[in-house]
Amino acid sequence: MFCRDEKNNISKYQLSDKINPLTIVGLILLFSVILTIGEQSQYLLSLIFVLGLLSLFSIKKTFRTICSLLIVWGLIYLLKPHLGNVLIGSIYTMLLIVWKFAPLFILGRVLSSYSSSHLIAAFRKIGIDGGIGIGITVFFRFIPEISIRMKEINNGMKIRGFKASIFKPIKTFELYFVPLMYKCIDISDTLTCSIISKGIEYDGQKTSFHEVKITLVDIVMMIGGMILLGASLWKIF
Repeated sequence: MFCRDEKNNISKYQLSDKINPLTIVGLILLFSVILTIGEQSQYLLSLIFVLGLLSLFSIKKTFRTICSLLIVWGLIYLLKPHLGNVLIGSIYTMLLIVWKFAPLFILGRVLSSYSSSHLIAAFRKIGIDGGIGIGITVFFRFIPEISIRMKEINNGMKIRGFKASIFKPIKTFELYFVPLMYKCIDISDTLTCSIISKGIEYDGQKTSFHEVKITLVDIVMMIGGMILLGASLWKIF
Protein backbone atom coordinates (compact mmCIF):
# COMPACT_ATOMS: atom_id res chain seq x y z
CA MET A 1 0.00 0.00 0.00
CA PHE A 2 2.83 2.41 0.86
CA CYS A 3 4.60 1.75 -2.44
CA ARG A 4 1.37 2.28 -4.37
CA ASP A 5 0.68 5.63 -2.66
CA GLU A 6 4.27 6.69 -3.20
CA LYS A 7 4.00 5.83 -6.88
CA ASN A 8 0.82 7.88 -7.21
CA ASN A 9 2.49 10.88 -5.54
CA ILE A 10 5.47 10.62 -7.88
CA SER A 11 3.18 10.48 -10.93
CA LYS A 12 1.26 13.49 -9.68
CA TYR A 13 4.48 15.40 -9.14
CA GLN A 14 5.76 14.57 -12.61
CA LEU A 15 2.49 15.68 -14.17
CA SER A 16 2.72 19.16 -12.65
CA ASP A 17 6.48 19.30 -13.24
CA LYS A 18 6.27 19.07 -17.03
CA ILE A 19 5.78 22.83 -17.38
CA ASN A 20 7.93 25.51 -15.80
CA PRO A 21 5.93 27.81 -13.47
CA LEU A 22 7.71 30.77 -15.07
CA THR A 23 6.05 29.82 -18.37
CA ILE A 24 2.64 30.24 -16.72
CA VAL A 25 3.69 33.63 -15.34
CA GLY A 26 4.85 34.68 -18.82
CA LEU A 27 1.56 33.52 -20.34
CA ILE A 28 -0.38 35.54 -17.75
CA LEU A 29 1.49 38.67 -18.84
CA LEU A 30 0.96 37.92 -22.54
CA PHE A 31 -2.73 37.12 -22.21
CA SER A 32 -3.30 40.24 -20.11
CA VAL A 33 -2.39 42.26 -23.20
CA ILE A 34 -4.20 39.95 -25.64
CA LEU A 35 -7.48 40.08 -23.73
CA THR A 36 -7.26 43.87 -23.48
CA ILE A 37 -6.59 44.69 -27.13
CA GLY A 38 -7.60 41.48 -28.92
CA GLU A 39 -10.80 40.73 -30.78
CA GLN A 40 -13.31 37.90 -30.33
CA SER A 41 -11.27 35.44 -32.40
CA GLN A 42 -8.16 36.00 -30.28
CA TYR A 43 -10.26 35.59 -27.14
CA LEU A 44 -11.65 32.23 -28.27
CA LEU A 45 -8.19 30.98 -29.24
CA SER A 46 -6.84 32.12 -25.88
CA LEU A 47 -9.64 30.33 -24.04
CA ILE A 48 -9.04 27.08 -25.95
CA PHE A 49 -5.29 27.44 -25.33
CA VAL A 50 -5.59 27.80 -21.54
CA LEU A 51 -8.22 25.05 -21.27
CA GLY A 52 -5.83 22.72 -23.08
CA LEU A 53 -3.09 23.76 -20.67
CA LEU A 54 -5.35 23.09 -17.67
CA SER A 55 -6.19 19.63 -19.04
CA LEU A 56 -2.50 18.70 -18.76
CA PHE A 57 -2.83 19.14 -15.01
CA SER A 58 -6.33 17.87 -14.30
CA ILE A 59 -9.10 16.65 -16.60
CA LYS A 60 -11.56 16.98 -13.72
CA LYS A 61 -10.70 20.64 -13.16
CA THR A 62 -10.98 21.28 -16.89
CA PHE A 63 -14.47 19.76 -17.02
CA ARG A 64 -15.59 21.82 -14.02
CA THR A 65 -14.15 24.98 -15.55
CA ILE A 66 -15.96 24.40 -18.84
CA CYS A 67 -19.23 23.83 -16.97
CA SER A 68 -18.68 27.04 -14.97
CA LEU A 69 -17.98 29.01 -18.15
CA LEU A 70 -21.15 27.66 -19.77
CA ILE A 71 -23.17 28.70 -16.73
CA VAL A 72 -21.68 32.21 -16.83
CA TRP A 73 -22.37 32.49 -20.56
CA GLY A 74 -25.94 31.29 -20.03
CA LEU A 75 -26.56 33.85 -17.28
CA ILE A 76 -25.16 36.63 -19.46
CA TYR A 77 -27.50 35.59 -22.27
CA LEU A 78 -30.52 35.47 -19.94
CA LEU A 79 -29.80 38.79 -18.21
CA LYS A 80 -29.01 40.79 -21.36
CA PRO A 81 -32.67 41.62 -22.21
CA HIS A 82 -33.27 42.98 -18.67
CA LEU A 83 -30.46 45.54 -18.36
CA GLY A 84 -32.87 48.32 -17.41
CA ASN A 85 -32.80 47.15 -13.78
CA VAL A 86 -29.82 48.48 -11.78
CA LEU A 87 -29.27 45.25 -9.82
CA ILE A 88 -29.49 43.06 -12.90
CA GLY A 89 -27.19 45.46 -14.75
CA SER A 90 -24.58 45.19 -11.98
CA ILE A 91 -24.72 41.39 -11.96
CA TYR A 92 -24.52 41.36 -15.77
CA THR A 93 -21.40 43.57 -15.68
CA MET A 94 -19.66 41.36 -13.11
CA LEU A 95 -20.44 38.23 -15.12
CA LEU A 96 -19.19 39.92 -18.28
CA ILE A 97 -15.88 40.76 -16.56
CA VAL A 98 -15.52 37.14 -15.40
CA TRP A 99 -16.23 35.92 -18.94
CA LYS A 100 -13.86 38.43 -20.53
CA PHE A 101 -10.88 37.60 -18.30
CA ALA A 102 -11.65 33.90 -17.84
CA PRO A 103 -8.33 32.83 -19.48
CA LEU A 104 -6.39 34.78 -16.84
CA PHE A 105 -8.39 33.17 -14.03
CA ILE A 106 -7.71 29.74 -15.53
CA LEU A 107 -3.98 30.46 -15.76
CA GLY A 108 -4.05 31.58 -12.13
CA ARG A 109 -5.70 28.27 -11.23
CA VAL A 110 -2.97 26.41 -13.12
CA LEU A 111 -0.26 28.34 -11.28
CA SER A 112 -1.90 27.59 -7.94
CA SER A 113 -1.54 23.87 -8.71
CA TYR A 114 2.21 24.09 -8.09
CA SER A 115 3.60 23.60 -4.61
CA SER A 116 4.95 26.64 -2.76
CA SER A 117 8.49 25.23 -2.83
CA HIS A 118 8.28 24.77 -6.61
CA LEU A 119 7.13 28.36 -7.13
CA ILE A 120 9.83 29.79 -4.85
CA ALA A 121 12.49 27.72 -6.65
CA ALA A 122 11.28 29.07 -10.00
CA PHE A 123 11.38 32.69 -8.84
CA ARG A 124 14.86 32.20 -7.38
CA LYS A 125 15.98 30.98 -10.79
CA ILE A 126 15.36 34.44 -12.26
CA GLY A 127 16.64 36.33 -9.23
CA ILE A 128 13.29 37.11 -7.59
CA ASP A 129 13.92 36.14 -4.00
CA GLY A 130 12.94 37.38 -0.58
CA GLY A 131 9.71 39.22 0.06
CA ILE A 132 8.62 39.60 -3.57
CA GLY A 133 8.93 35.93 -4.44
CA ILE A 134 7.33 34.83 -1.19
CA GLY A 135 4.48 37.31 -1.64
CA ILE A 136 3.66 36.08 -5.14
CA THR A 137 3.89 32.46 -4.01
CA VAL A 138 1.65 32.98 -1.01
CA PHE A 139 -0.92 34.79 -3.17
CA PHE A 140 -1.30 31.97 -5.68
CA ARG A 141 -1.13 29.21 -3.07
CA PHE A 142 -3.81 31.04 -1.07
CA ILE A 143 -6.39 30.70 -3.88
CA PRO A 144 -7.09 26.97 -3.29
CA GLU A 145 -7.31 27.62 0.46
CA ILE A 146 -9.98 30.27 -0.10
CA SER A 147 -11.96 27.80 -2.20
CA ILE A 148 -11.80 25.20 0.58
CA ARG A 149 -12.86 27.72 3.25
CA MET A 150 -15.77 28.90 1.09
CA LYS A 151 -17.03 25.32 0.87
CA GLU A 152 -16.79 25.03 4.66
CA ILE A 153 -18.77 28.26 5.09
CA ASN A 154 -21.36 27.07 2.58
CA ASN A 155 -21.81 23.80 4.48
CA GLY A 156 -22.12 25.71 7.76
CA MET A 157 -24.81 27.95 6.23
CA LYS A 158 -26.82 24.91 5.11
CA ILE A 159 -26.70 23.41 8.61
CA ARG A 160 -27.90 26.67 10.18
CA GLY A 161 -30.62 27.24 7.59
CA PHE A 162 -29.09 30.31 5.91
CA LYS A 163 -29.41 30.72 2.17
CA ALA A 164 -27.38 32.87 -0.19
CA SER A 165 -29.20 34.79 -2.91
CA ILE A 166 -28.00 37.00 -5.75
CA PHE A 167 -31.09 39.15 -5.15
CA LYS A 168 -29.83 39.95 -1.61
CA PRO A 169 -26.18 40.80 -2.29
CA ILE A 170 -25.52 42.68 0.97
CA LYS A 171 -26.83 39.88 3.19
CA THR A 172 -25.06 37.24 1.09
CA PHE A 173 -21.81 39.19 1.28
CA GLU A 174 -22.13 39.40 5.05
CA LEU A 175 -22.83 35.66 5.40
CA TYR A 176 -19.65 34.79 3.52
CA PHE A 177 -17.32 37.67 4.35
CA VAL A 178 -17.43 37.65 8.17
CA PRO A 179 -16.59 33.96 8.72
CA LEU A 180 -14.07 34.09 5.87
CA MET A 181 -12.13 36.85 7.66
CA TYR A 182 -11.87 34.76 10.83
CA LYS A 183 -10.71 31.76 8.82
CA CYS A 184 -8.11 33.88 6.99
CA ILE A 185 -6.67 35.07 10.30
CA ASP A 186 -6.31 31.44 11.41
CA ILE A 187 -4.67 30.54 8.09
CA SER A 188 -2.20 33.41 8.41
CA ASP A 189 -0.95 32.08 11.75
CA THR A 190 -0.48 28.60 10.30
CA LEU A 191 1.23 30.04 7.23
CA THR A 192 3.68 32.05 9.32
CA CYS A 193 4.68 28.99 11.35
CA SER A 194 5.09 26.97 8.14
CA ILE A 195 7.34 29.60 6.54
CA ILE A 196 9.57 29.86 9.61
CA SER A 197 9.83 26.08 10.00
CA LYS A 198 10.99 25.76 6.37
CA GLY A 199 13.98 28.00 7.06
CA ILE A 200 12.92 31.01 5.06
CA GLU A 201 14.94 33.26 7.41
CA TYR A 202 18.18 31.41 6.68
CA ASP A 203 20.69 33.76 5.04
CA GLY A 204 22.87 31.10 3.41
CA GLN A 205 22.54 29.56 -0.03
CA LYS A 206 19.25 27.71 -0.42
CA THR A 207 18.63 24.59 -2.46
CA SER A 208 15.43 23.06 -3.79
CA PHE A 209 14.11 19.59 -4.47
CA HIS A 210 12.54 20.86 -7.69
CA GLU A 211 14.66 21.19 -10.79
CA VAL A 212 13.52 24.27 -12.67
CA LYS A 213 14.40 24.19 -16.36
CA ILE A 214 13.02 25.26 -19.72
CA THR A 215 11.68 22.37 -21.80
CA LEU A 216 10.38 22.05 -25.35
CA VAL A 217 6.81 22.26 -24.04
CA ASP A 218 7.60 25.63 -22.41
CA ILE A 219 9.08 26.97 -25.64
CA VAL A 220 6.07 25.83 -27.71
CA MET A 221 3.62 27.43 -25.26
CA MET A 222 5.47 30.74 -25.18
CA ILE A 223 5.65 30.79 -28.98
CA GLY A 224 1.90 30.13 -29.13
CA GLY A 225 1.24 33.00 -26.71
CA MET A 226 3.49 35.34 -28.72
CA ILE A 227 1.71 34.39 -31.96
CA LEU A 228 -1.65 35.31 -30.39
CA LEU A 229 -0.16 38.58 -29.13
CA GLY A 230 1.24 39.34 -32.58
CA ALA A 231 -2.16 38.66 -34.18
CA SER A 232 -3.81 41.03 -31.70
CA LEU A 233 -1.28 43.79 -32.40
CA TRP A 234 -1.60 43.22 -36.14
CA LYS A 235 -5.34 43.90 -35.96
CA ILE A 236 -4.65 47.26 -34.28
CA PHE A 237 -1.93 48.53 -36.59
